[in-house]
Amino acid sequence: MKVLVLGAGGREHAMAWKLLQSPKVKTLVMCPENTAALEQLRRQYKKDVAGWSDSVKGAENLLALAKKTKSQKIDLVVVGPDNVLADGAVDIFEKEGLAIFGPTQAAAKLESSKIFSKQVMKSAKVPTADSYEVHSVADAEKLLKDLNWARKQWVLKADGLALGKGVEICETRSQALAALGRLQQYSHSFVIEERLFGKELSWLAFCDGDTCSLLPPARDYKTLTADPLSPNTGGMGAVCPVPLEDPQFGDKIRELVFIPTLREMKKRGVPYKGILYAGLMVDGEDIWVLEFNSRFGDPEAQVLLPLIHDDLLEWCLASVEGRLAQKPRVVPMFDECAVYVVAAASGYPGVVRNGDAIQGLDKWMKVHSGFFAGVRKDETQWRTSGGRILGALGFGNTIAEARAKAFERLEQVQFDGMQVRKDVGAEWL
Repeated sequence: MKVLVLGAGGREHAMAWKLLQSPKVKTLVMCPENTAALEQLRRQYKKDVAGWSDSVKGAENLLALAKKTKSQKIDLVVVGPDNVLADGAVDIFEKEGLAIFGPTQAAAKLESSKIFSKQVMKSAKVPTADSYEVHSVADAEKLLKDLNWARKQWVLKADGLALGKGVEICETRSQALAALGRLQQYSHSFVIEERLFGKELSWLAFCDGDTCSLLPPARDYKTLTADPLSPNTGGMGAVCPVPLEDPQFGDKIRELVFIPTLREMKKRGVPYKGILYAGLMVDGEDIWVLEFNSRFGDPEAQVLLPLIHDDLLEWCLASVEGRLAQKPRVVPMFDECAVYVVAAASGYPGVVRNGDAIQGLDKWMKVHSGFFAGVRKDETQWRTSGGRILGALGFGNTIAEARAKAFERLEQVQFDGMQVRKDVGAEWL
């Protein structure tokens, strides 16, 4: 089979790496091309690995890409980024008669619109925080001034996509009003919800419109530092699986969160296929859904995909073709732990400095040690090119062992201004 992966980040590198393990995949294309990832994949797999430079932004570019994909006789397209799904990639490629893994534009609104997502949760009776929706900056400002800040704290969420940076946790009214000014760049509509406390989990599932199969719980590290009020990022690291006291907890999540959501989406005429990601807050027996994402998380994909025991291609096809009822309710996984630690560029998540020389990547090219997101090469030197540059991956019998291996691998790489969260996985030491 010939497979096309849309997206060029660390998540898409992980997707391509896992898909190439399938004996059925003979050719894999990444678009846009990630040159560092492609070089590593070509060294590791003796298969046809290629990159296309076409843009995946906007419906017009996606239509041109779909026609090219059809002419190249690609058998399956797998989508990574949220904005590509929000731009209607699945609808466009399906109209060209192509098989594509991911939700339609209407179904992807579970991520691209926080307001729509909340409405679905409430209709489906999925547990979530009390919230308000507002549709102008003026209304948001008035509500923030009127809310009771003496007894509760509040979270401000921009309605649209924001690369993981559209949420602000606010302890005071003044913080919230300042956050409103920053979040206007993403949307003028907002969800303002009560702040919940507990432990956050990322729980993902393959979905086919009717049913789902769960992956194990992961945890990502969203803020730049261990301070929960430090800037939000796309994710500075991840751990999988997160140990749980209740072995039946996954069944509870499936019946309280995933199945009701799938039923509600089908009832609305927008059946959900692809990966559905539930960002959860857990406090003892209580759970709440903080958000839905419509694709593999980044960096959750980098710890989940390597642990999948089965052929990823088969799971993608079962989702596309509506065959998940024939699959296990839980995706079979290796009995290991994985930890992923991101190295980000100087200035991230604000104004990023690019072009810094990266030392130590030659060893990573020979022995798989992690995934590349913002790495480019000039005539002789690998350099930084983006916000999150790369991430080190470690495995072990325990999270502590996997964590030690990830940081050991990360120490092999250096570039000026490198930012790393030192506490990834530290709660299990």
